[in-house]
Amino acid sequence: MLHNDVVLTVLVSTLLILLLVAGVIITMILANRRHVQQEVKMAQMQVEYEKELRTVENEVQEQVLTNVARELHDNIGQLLTLIRLQLEQEKLDNDEIAHKLAPADNTLSETIDQVRMLSHSLNTDYLETQGLNYAIEKEVDRLSKLRKLKVHWHTDGVEPSFDKGKRIMIFRMLQEVVNNTLKHSGAKNISIALQATGGFALEIKDDGRGFDKEQVLATGKGSGLTNLQKRAKLAGLSLNITSAIGKGSIFTFSES
Repeated sequence: MLHNDVVLTVLVSTLLILLLVAGVIITMILANRRHVQQEVKMAQMQVEYEKELRTVENEVQEQVLTNVARELHDNIGQLLTLIRLQLEQEKLDNDEIAHKLAPADNTLSETIDQVRMLSHSLNTDYLETQGLNYAIEKEVDRLSKLRKLKVHWHTDGVEPSFDKGKRIMIFRMLQEVVNNTLKHSGAKNISIALQATGGFALEIKDDGRGFDKEQVLATGKGSGLTNLQKRAKLAGLSLNITSAIGKGSIFTFSES
């Protein structure tokens, strides 16, 4: 009888210990799960905060660019037009100097055109009514008149069904890529292709000197590329960059 009581006591004690251990393990698992959930929630909050911050930054930047565009159009443009009118008056008053003023008049006319197109490029209000195809076409016209390289423009003619904010982000990223191409690539040709049929894709390709993407990122000089990828992600797009030394570069924005 005593032996049975001892065995029962041992069994009960063992069971209690096992239950206690199981309780501790379950408590640890639940606590760890809550910790992980909290970390995930904090990470999501951080992503949302960064997204909101970038959205505000973009809005502020666009407002600044719009103000600059209006200043160029309303003030600088008008002053240049006034100078041209004065030149025209001088040519009418004095036939002898008309041919001498012709080169200056041509240069001034070209400058007025460049200021007008630059103003148009900075002010993206028309993106809401005219669309992305129209905006890129006007940018291509502006770039072509710079005569720094040959610009090839291809589109399937279908307008992407994006809101104005997303159109602006895409257009600004295009401008950034093209500007870097003009400054650093030494390219003679650049091709811009927009496709909206069966999914969005925007490709910017040049025949410049190219670069080693991994090396650029590793040496800390790729902050521009990193920021470009972050902005593409914010716009709900993926960015693929293909480049090699001596083989040009291809930037492709597409729907994620």
